[in-house]
Amino acid sequence: MLHSTLLSPNSPGFRPDDLFKAADLSAVYEVACRLKAASLAGDTGDRPLLGKNIALLRSRPPEAQPSMLDRAALDLGARVAHVRLGPPIEPNGIQFRGLSQMLGRLYDAIDCASLTPAEVRQIERHAGVPVFDDLESAGHPARAMADLMTLREHGCTPGPYMQIAFLGDPLSRRAENFFDLARAAGIRLRQFDPSGTTDGVEFVVDALDADRWVLHAPRGLIDAAECSENHRFVLRAMLLVTMNGA
Repeated sequence: MLHSTLLSPNSPGFRPDDLFKAADLSAVYEVACRLKAASLAGDTGDRPLLGKNIALLRSRPPEAQPSMLDRAALDLGARVAHVRLGPPIEPNGIQFRGLSQMLGRLYDAIDCASLTPAEVRQIERHAGVPVFDDLESAGHPARAMADLMTLREHGCTPGPYMQIAFLGDPLSRRAENFFDLARAAGIRLRQFDPSGTTDGVEFVVDALDADRWVLHAPRGLIDAAECSENHRFVLRAMLLVTMNGA
């Protein structure tokens, strides 16, 4: 099952719980592909989230450079506010409920990073707007979707003879999400011993470095910038589908 999505029940087309089936994200994948095709054709779109406000709840001040999520939201016309969290508040208390309700009145969506699952769940419960659990993190399905999108663009299409060799920890959040999305797409995965060989397998995901996955296609190593670009399109699609019902 896919982890770390946590979207509000107000979000059209999504389940009001903390775990998603791969089918729930098929619309996001289709929109991401459509956004990329339009971009390659020179169509930058009409900024469909113009006038929308997104709060990024963070425990630290923002970095000097805009994050991937910042850029994805701005691409769609949304305004982004970095809201720095103060001292911890009891998630089940009245004060936390009041904070969540206030955020819901001020913002059209909320992304939570560095919060416990209980805290995110309470914000989701009381804010009344779409709530994400660290949308741009490696453990969110958006990252795994970008990995799969990149491989599919290089010819890894569903079929009885198509498979992906996986090297690394299959129990990491990113790996579990990737496995679920690949299976839902009809693509088989095989876990390989890092000391062995992947001869005969056209597509390889080298996740031995959990922080830096390396993707291989028949023509060789795939540039990491391609996956990063696709991650941005997937983030845009996630925001668009969730906030605009696209």
